[in-house]
Amino acid sequence: MPENKSSTSSSLIDAISEVTGALVDGHADTGAALYRITEICADLLSATASGIMIIDPRGGLAVVAASDERARLVELLQSQSESGPCADCIRTSSVIAVEDLEADAYRWPEFWTVASEIGFRAILAVPMILDGRTVGGLNILFTEPTTFDHERHRRASVLADLALLELTHERGEHRVGRLSERTLTLLNDRVHIGQATGIVAGTLDISPARARALIDDHARRRRIALRVLARSITGGSVRPTELLMAETQRPDAP
Repeated sequence: MPENKSSTSSSLIDAISEVTGALVDGHADTGAALYRITEICADLLSATASGIMIIDPRGGLAVVAASDERARLVELLQSQSESGPCADCIRTSSVIAVEDLEADAYRWPEFWTVASEIGFRAILAVPMILDGRTVGGLNILFTEPTTFDHERHRRASVLADLALLELTHERGEHRVGRLSERTLTLLNDRVHIGQATGIVAGTLDISPARARALIDDHARRRRIALRVLARSITGGSVRPTELLMAETQRPDAP
């Protein structure tokens, strides 16, 4: 069925409004916002998953958000080996479009092996550029060979800019320095969020994806920063059962 361009444009506007609205409102939580952008990215580009990598001020590349665990694994491989489409897009400051990974296996053999085993067949990697300097990249993953037309490139670029805006929503000459500061904070927060996810998953005997969804939902409804909630869970002041009980008490809960 042909894509409804009017509907897609409306969805893109809704996505931009959601992210920028959170920034203006003053309640934006960087980790949660970036995670939401990866979800929106997968939805708007009809992709399977997406992830965001940025240059770690301490050296190398770091994963700061991924829409699911498979995407996170692919991102981690690229960050550790500094090899793959997203790593190349950051290094060259250019879009890397791999419409059929099978045909480009020779370019990134280690990456191709893992990505293929997981089931990914096409990748679009878009650089995140700040003041003429590439600071990260948005990786969009597909499970089927995919043609990347102008419209997909445009949407991906807009979403990469949204992610960069979330990381650098300040003006002036100190933005790059602020990015380094926020990157270190974000990476530290992700450690706590990962630990909290593991605690919730293990305690409630649920999948990590389900545990993360419970944490995100609780933070959003209570207007608590994700990092604060994660630290409360790892510190023991918020019990995993509380998240489950709160979800069942929602007005829209089944």
